[in-house]
Amino acid sequence: MTLHSHSSSSRSTLPALRGVAIAVAVIMAGATASVQAASDNKTAMAAPMTAATVNSYHAVRASKVVGMDVQGAAGKEVGKIKDLIVDTHTSAVRYAVLEFDPGFFKSDKLFAVPLSSLSFVSDDKPLIYKNVTKAQLDKASVNKADWEKALDNSRYVSALDQNYGYKPPSGDARAMRASKLIGKDVNNRAGKDIGDIQDLVLDMGANKVDYAVLAFDPSWFAKEKMFAFPLSAFVATRDRDDLVLDVDKAKLEAMKNFDASRWGRLNELNRNEFVNRPVVRR
Repeated sequence: MTLHSHSSSSRSTLPALRGVAIAVAVIMAGATASVQAASDNKTAMAAPMTAATVNSYHAVRASKVVGMDVQGAAGKEVGKIKDLIVDTHTSAVRYAVLEFDPGFFKSDKLFAVPLSSLSFVSDDKPLIYKNVTKAQLDKASVNKADWEKALDNSRYVSALDQNYGYKPPSGDARAMRASKLIGKDVNNRAGKDIGDIQDLVLDMGANKVDYAVLAFDPSWFAKEKMFAFPLSAFVATRDRDDLVLDVDKAKLEAMKNFDASRWGRLNELNRNEFVNRPVVRR
């Protein structure tokens, strides 16, 4: 992606802008004709990230993505990723939630953008912001005070999908915050607490949760062993307070696992050797 610098004349016009237009004018490269030309772009959510910005497969822990810096025009850092919106039915990471830096843009709102509009380079480099128009960003805002409860209303995610022209493959969207999934208790079918979600591992090339990592309660298995399951293996309880995993303790010894010390080398591991795919009865 080529980053453009703003001219002195364009910088002088910034004080006249209002609301979201201020943020977008700065973070989008050339916030003039190029922004207008992109206004009809309704496929940002569906567009895959290319090999030029990310390898065909690159595993990143969701806890690392949340809090990651975001750059806009001319490499200027404009904010951070506040959270991710995950569809637990399809495993898709539907949206990233952007929080602007107070020194850059004072706002009491957060802005949801398709994850595909953020180019990923590597774990230790900021995400690069692209391909979202002023009008789209304005319609995708939510008050910071309301964010934690926003996903309780299915119309919120539906409005985001409509805004970005995304048609989910299933009408049964089960959107949850990544920050809420991480650390969430996991029960067995009998309702007994068996462990908790340590993290979600994202496939940044496909914009999805590749697998969730579960640490079982010490009464079930040693803490230093981690077990990976596809997100679809977990069923949310009706109140969404807990997740349910249909796993039998007697068979746990035979399941695949990996050592917690290997967290930092996920891309060196063969995921087929440790990701379990149990049959889940729904």
